[in-house]
Amino acid sequence: MKGNKNVTATEYPSSEIAAFEQFICGFTGGILRRAREIPEERWNWSFSERTPTAREICEHAWLWLRSDRQEITVLDPARQVAIPDPPQDRAQMLDLLESEKEAWRELIQTIEAPLMNELRYSPDGYSRSVRGYLFHMAQHIVSKSGQMTMLHFELGLDGGEPYDAPHPNRLYGFGSPAWPAPRH
Repeated sequence: MKGNKNVTATEYPSSEIAAFEQFICGFTGGILRRAREIPEERWNWSFSERTPTAREICEHAWLWLRSDRQEITVLDPARQVAIPDPPQDRAQMLDLLESEKEAWRELIQTIEAPLMNELRYSPDGYSRSVRGYLFHMAQHIVSKSGQMTMLHFELGLDGGEPYDAPHPNRLYGFGSPAWPAPRH
């Protein structure tokens, strides 16, 4: 089949913990790659007041990465500190998000399976397991990545062609489906 390759099992995470690393760090890397392609004059722009800007996406990703990492690693909630305001400078923000991504990679690589069920506490008394924090971050970062991807698409940074999602029937040689329906 055109464009496809044989994929081996070693190309996928071999454990739950490795999957979390790929979701959190890999998707944060995708956010960073797309954010660096956003033109400077569009850093604080969005196509709608209801959607975040690239700046807001990076800030929001960083704030929660930093917060959840602290809650996993600082066991006494009384010793947890407020998350500082993100920098106003774009390069500094991207560097900070990059360093937070690497801090998460290092953290995740130290986690062993028995730790996954241990509870951690936030300053407001909320508790969740280490697995719960990893799941929260994976969900959050995948969501932020989707938001950044939409901005990237809207700015034409992935190409200028109209949207044409791959359909399994077309990919597997079963013909061209009547999907998606024409837009109005």
